[in-house]
Amino acid sequence: MNTTRLTPRPWTALAALAATLIVASHGASAAEPSATRVDVVGQMPLRDACPSGDADLARALTRAWDDAVKPSTVAVSFELHRHSVYGVVPQTDSARAFHEIRRAVHALRCDGGDAAVHTVRFVVRFVDGTPDTQIALATAAPRP
Repeated sequence: MNTTRLTPRPWTALAALAATLIVASHGASAAEPSATRVDVVGQMPLRDACPSGDADLARALTRAWDDAVKPSTVAVSFELHRHSVYGVVPQTDSARAFHEIRRAVHALRCDGGDAAVHTVRFVVRFVDGTPDTQIALATAAPRP
């Protein structure tokens, strides 16, 4: 005759069951490519949002170049709704570079193309150069 033995510690059994489920779900999700597990909506490259953005930023950031460590990289993100730029967030410790980048991004001529709010991410690289060479480059941010 089969008898079922109940454990005197129900929490132990529940913890074991939870651990089994976590391991099983982690194993299944590790096999999936990350792009299928994460859906990022509304991201737009700088060149799509602001066609002349690279050149305009490079010119506008010459004042920030004086204070920037060279070479250095500053990640920037902002929100774009139609032609309105808001929520500009440069990731830098330099207060002057922070404000110069925000000012330059707000001065860009951008168009979201529709009524949706788009997140635009890019990277500014401050490079060594002479006064007659380009000293700030805006490039696409790496995909998260």
